[in-house]
Amino acid sequence: MLVALLALVLTLPSGHSAAPALVPPQPTPVAATLTATTRHHRPHHRRVTIPHLRDWVCIHSHEAPNWRIADPPYYGGLQMDIGFQRSYGGAYLRREGTADHWTEQQQMLAAERAWTTRGFTPWPNTARMCGLR
Repeated sequence: MLVALLALVLTLPSGHSAAPALVPPQPTPVAATLTATTRHHRPHHRRVTIPHLRDWVCIHSHEAPNWRIADPPYYGGLQMDIGFQRSYGGAYLRREGTADHWTEQQQMLAAERAWTTRGFTPWPNTARMCGLR
């Protein structure tokens, strides 16, 4: 009797169940302030702000399937060539190797350094896909 009553209460006039639909969990948004770390060293535990975090994540989503990709002559999630890595991530390149060995934060920090003088021009097509200039 109780089951029938519950079924009656949980059935809408349209005949659909009022039970909440199962919604897949949404990914947690990435914070704009991150802790800088390297793979071979202990975390610095200093806060690093990446001003264009969402923009880099969008560019990455169109550039590469993951942050660790090595597809010479481009490396990492933002597909940086060696010249770019030397210019904007020289310390990471010397210490960690090519960008596919850098953390996501290190890749974005190198991109931020480039952005100060070049904007998003190193990624003309993907920046346009992300609505960036």
